[in-house]
Amino acid sequence: MTNGLPTATLGRTNLEVTKLGFGAMEIRGGPRGRDVTPAQAETILNSVLDSGINYIDTSIDYGQSEEFIGQFISRRRDEYYLASKCGCLVGAPTVPAGQRQPHVFTKENIVAGVEQSLRRMKTDYLDVVQFHSNPSRQTLEDNAAIDTLQELQQQGKVRHLGMSGTLPNLPGQIDMGVFDVMQIPYSA
Repeated sequence: MTNGLPTATLGRTNLEVTKLGFGAMEIRGGPRGRDVTPAQAETILNSVLDSGINYIDTSIDYGQSEEFIGQFISRRRDEYYLASKCGCLVGAPTVPAGQRQPHVFTKENIVAGVEQSLRRMKTDYLDVVQFHSNPSRQTLEDNAAIDTLQELQQQGKVRHLGMSGTLPNLPGQIDMGVFDVMQIPYSA
């Protein structure tokens, strides 16, 4: 499955992922990214899998990326692990094009976001769901956000919990001890 690419166990998941993954933000399209045609997205996504990469990271916030994944590689779902994010607003953008959307960590928004991601990507489960936009421990606790993801995990819709975090919130997030995966900036 990995064409000889080096692999490693992803956090506490027991998933053997290629050390090089694909960040699907690059196929999000405008206005925050470069325009990507469906044909280009199809070529990119299939080339990713054909090269042996088996980890794809995306988000509701990444424009068209989830739709492209569902349209062009959902039939190859057994070849890759899929990570997405939660806390992103579901529905029409609330800010002008090109600006960053706020994130909301209520049960309703988290469930709606995961359900939307499953539909868009034509899959029954996500291997990893990460809280997006670095919420504080207090925000997560006030919204019972961890409980919500754990409920989705018990339903089989989410396999592993993750955090996309940075300083100053990262130490508190790690101390919670509930995350199987921590996504932190590396090349930013």
